[in-house]
Amino acid sequence: MDSLLETGLPGTPDFDTYAIVADLTAARCDGVLVELDWSDGRRSRFHALWLRDNCAGPESLNDVTREQTTSPLQLSADVRAEAVWVDAAGALNLRWAGEDFVSRFHPGWLRHHDFANQDNEDPGAPPLHLWDAEEMPEPATFDGGDILNDDTVLEAWLSAFARYGIARLTGVAAEDGMITRVGERLGTLRVSNFGILFDVKSKIDADSNAFTALELEPHTDLGTREYLPGLQFLHCLRNTAGGGRAVMVDGYRVAEAIRAERPDVFRALCEIHWTWTNRHADSDYRWRAPILSLHPDGGYREIRATYFLRGPSPLPDGRLEEAYESMRVLYTYLHDPRYRMVFPYAPGDLVGFDNRRILHAREAFDPDHGERWLQGCYLERDELASRLRILDRKRRAAAQNG
Repeated sequence: MDSLLETGLPGTPDFDTYAIVADLTAARCDGVLVELDWSDGRRSRFHALWLRDNCAGPESLNDVTREQTTSPLQLSADVRAEAVWVDAAGALNLRWAGEDFVSRFHPGWLRHHDFANQDNEDPGAPPLHLWDAEEMPEPATFDGGDILNDDTVLEAWLSAFARYGIARLTGVAAEDGMITRVGERLGTLRVSNFGILFDVKSKIDADSNAFTALELEPHTDLGTREYLPGLQFLHCLRNTAGGGRAVMVDGYRVAEAIRAERPDVFRALCEIHWTWTNRHADSDYRWRAPILSLHPDGGYREIRATYFLRGPSPLPDGRLEEAYESMRVLYTYLHDPRYRMVFPYAPGDLVGFDNRRILHAREAFDPDHGERWLQGCYLERDELASRLRILDRKRRAAAQNG
């Protein structure tokens, strides 16, 4: 059986490609911990239970879907590796105690998932770079003329998008509906009460302040929903009206300034829940949440600041004045020129931004002297991360295949 298994490297429990950056030279195991030596001097350690859970063989995995078939009931703390060795192909082999099969592991996959020595940045979640207006007076900008076909430009644009929370394409065909085609280059578009695609222009029967010519304060969209849309795209089709420049603020950068300079306000923004509610004849979405939400490690999860959709909020006794003061201080920072990126839209410009991080705004414009027409759509953060990983996977596979 072993000789048949050793004819080549095994598959992996996914659809990815893993380069072999070093060879496995030795393997040892005490039954619970598997220790590996590599040709470049690295030493890795894996728990046998974890390896058993991540086997790529038919005993654990559906070869077509690459989804696991092992039940958690089979993964007891008693899982033991009976023997380990590196075969002639360079794969790690484990024979399991009490189970009549051998698992083989691809060395590139093992190296990539060596979490104790992890040096692989997740292409779908690059480190965030917080910015102010001095550092970034305008969005990182890329030529979008062939965005529907050019993966190189798509990856560069999306990488900047993920890192800075905002990135711009120029030269995208100024055609009705083009924004949905660009959005679908990432993945599935999110439907909202405004539909899949929405027109941002001044109209008499506006059902949102966005569809007027009014100035808009910095805000995040749809704070009324349990999950704010993760991403928003805005594509300029026409812009001959005076005014209407875009304003973008890195909410995480502002939050950092408030955390450092006004820790009392920062706490209030994190702790006090507001009610966010839409006003519409046919829908009544409401959600209670603080303006600022953090991850358990203190990192930023989201900013929820749809200021024009504040509903009557049952604010805590003794904290009502603190709640309004914290919002006032937040908007004082949001109006500070140090943090405000201001730029005009030209036809063909398409700006993507993280709706849970970047607060967007607009100067007032004159709808009686020219036309201003943007189209917008929403997606989730997951779509951006997934597409970046797929683009990275395709590029690595192409490089490996020569």
